[in-house]
Amino acid sequence: MAWNTLSTRLALLILLLGAGPPALAMPPAHTAFYEAVAYGNTLKTRSTVNYEPGLVRMSLDARIVGFLRILGRFEMSRESILSNSPEGLRLLESHHSETQPRRSREVHTRFDWDAHLARGTQDGKPFEIEVQDGTLDYLSVLMMLMQELRTGNVEARETVEVVERHRLRTYTLIREGNERLQTDLGRLDTVKITRRDEERGIALSAWFAPELHYIPVRFDYEADGRIYALRITGVEWH
Repeated sequence: MAWNTLSTRLALLILLLGAGPPALAMPPAHTAFYEAVAYGNTLKTRSTVNYEPGLVRMSLDARIVGFLRILGRFEMSRESILSNSPEGLRLLESHHSETQPRRSREVHTRFDWDAHLARGTQDGKPFEIEVQDGTLDYLSVLMMLMQELRTGNVEARETVEVVERHRLRTYTLIREGNERLQTDLGRLDTVKITRRDEERGIALSAWFAPELHYIPVRFDYEADGRIYALRITGVEWH
């Protein structure tokens, strides 16, 4: 084989290997759209996953559309930055903000894994908490589950430690089984997993669709005896 041909093929192979996430472990870059309806208002949510060399960027934006808008803005956003290496995912940075008519909140956290510390600010006030290997946040838990579902290792994990604002919480993870759901994208086979806080009586269930690279197609948030359902309305692959 001519050297030029060999070098060209090697260069193409390197580009392909570096162009995106490992094919068997991570979902493709995408933006998914969701909606929930409650009390005459609609919650519109957009969830995005993008990749950079060695990094995963995840974001979520939500806003309320309906009569509540006459009172002011109801918006929320999250962003997580993770390293993506052969050793697995590791949370590097987390950002959370909320805007309501009478209150706003902003939390920004950076993780120092050498010191096992999460340092950040909440509404301008600094905080520092100890974290253990494997600690995640809201969005990176979803990525971890998508990754583990694709590799078949999800049942090995029973609990997960999550940074929420300036505190740590431990949640139980329960694999509920398989369900076939009717969605705006058609009927889809799904795997249902519930993240539960027994102490506070709060649960978040997610249905992951293998046909869509295990991205979630529905979320149910259970609190105070009520369930709020967030359903997928569309997905764009980047």
